[in-house]
Amino acid sequence: MPEYLRAYIVVLLLFFISFWFVNKIRPDFISRIELKTWRNYWILITSIAFLSPNIWVYIAALALLLISVRLPPSDKTIFFLVILCASPLFHYTIPGFGVINFLITLNYTDTLVLFLLLPAYMAVQKERNWSLNNFDKCVIAYVALISMLALAQTSITHGIRLAFNYSLAIALPYLVFSRVIKHTKTLQKMSFALLFCLIPMALVGCFESLKYWKLYSSAFAHVLGDGNYLSYRLRGDSLRANALYASPIVLGYAMVIGLGFLIYIKKYVTNKNIIRFIGLIFLASLYFTKARGPWLGLAVLGFLYIWSGPHKFSNLVRLALLTSLLAIPLSLTPAGNKFFDMLPFLSSEESHETSTVDYRFRLLEQGWLVLKKSPILGSINYRDTPEMEVMRQGQGIIDVVNSYIHITLSYGLTGLSLFLFIFIGLLFSLQKTIKSLPSTEAELVHIGRVLFAVMGAMIFIIFTVSSIDFIPYFYWSIAGICSAYLKICRNRQVDLHKKFVSSPLP
Repeated sequence: MPEYLRAYIVVLLLFFISFWFVNKIRPDFISRIELKTWRNYWILITSIAFLSPNIWVYIAALALLLISVRLPPSDKTIFFLVILCASPLFHYTIPGFGVINFLITLNYTDTLVLFLLLPAYMAVQKERNWSLNNFDKCVIAYVALISMLALAQTSITHGIRLAFNYSLAIALPYLVFSRVIKHTKTLQKMSFALLFCLIPMALVGCFESLKYWKLYSSAFAHVLGDGNYLSYRLRGDSLRANALYASPIVLGYAMVIGLGFLIYIKKYVTNKNIIRFIGLIFLASLYFTKARGPWLGLAVLGFLYIWSGPHKFSNLVRLALLTSLLAIPLSLTPAGNKFFDMLPFLSSEESHETSTVDYRFRLLEQGWLVLKKSPILGSINYRDTPEMEVMRQGQGIIDVVNSYIHITLSYGLTGLSLFLFIFIGLLFSLQKTIKSLPSTEAELVHIGRVLFAVMGAMIFIIFTVSSIDFIPYFYWSIAGICSAYLKICRNRQVDLHKKFVSSPLP
């Protein structure tokens, strides 16, 4: 039996195990019929991803399947999150004609945006009952800026392609989520949809490292004919898991997001043991990535969640004491020593872990030299400069392992300022809003704390990784969800104020 068929069978088995867990923690706001529909579409898309003989059969089958989806705009956005990780991020190039070699290069997620989010956006546009907040305006300005820079610094045709790609990867995910979500129930469903999306990836990550078998590599080889995805990455003597993602750090990033939304769903589940077991699966998969950035991102997630709640100082002290009590016996075991050796600044000077930290510091130094040449608007072609050439690694690539450096060098301090205003601004707005909500709005406070913690963790993790693969789709979508949350809270506060003013005095 070919490897891709064996891998396909294992992925389906792992999915059915994850679906059993998902069904056990299904909250009341998700119907059984809805959950079964999600299951069926996930299986169909995964089958297309493994069994298609080439990329064009894959695209045709995927397009026909997505066309069959008949849902209202809010449900289409939820469904987008459900199937976001049902297929690897296969890229395909639409050929051109005449003097145009090709029209555009798209990927799996772009296809989902075109068939799910674009129709939802057009439906919302017709309603004309929405307004833009400052974050919405900044996202539009950011996309406009980087599109104009692409047109100015590359050829017209390539600049148009990049502008279209930016609209699919940034503008549409953010704006659709920001505008379509109008009720708390939609926020609840989206939280569960993200869990549905990520629990199978957690199981796949654990399986890959334990069995030393990358399940999705054969799908890339079968559909794209690209054997490069068969390469295995090791750290120490163990395989670094990455599931269907391009890198182990992307899987770690996704696992931290999953743990954040697991905290939210925990409130609605009576059987806490199942929640704990799912949490252990997420933690194990996060560990098997051997990616230190997401490990620290998990610490940021926990700190911010506690910080946004009641009794934050006493709870943080308890967390610190518990961590210390666990770390002491762990350090006395061989497994514990291996774990601490992989942490930044704790490993030996000759280790690979220390070299990756040194590389990041060198990247900051060389990036500063490049930025001084064009500080305001940057340069999309910054990798071609002599200053960055010294960062080329043995694989022949210049790995910009920091999303903020990439944004600054590509779009200058102008682009970085807009980006930071969006994400740091959302983070502080979430904190301010949570504090301003009355105690009667416990549901909004709870989901706000989770969004605050997840947003902070994502902002931290992308300091250690470039915005590759699924990473930007997650953070732009969740940024849109946070923006919608702020609008819901603002409307709720206005309603409460009106109710208070209109109520008769006793």
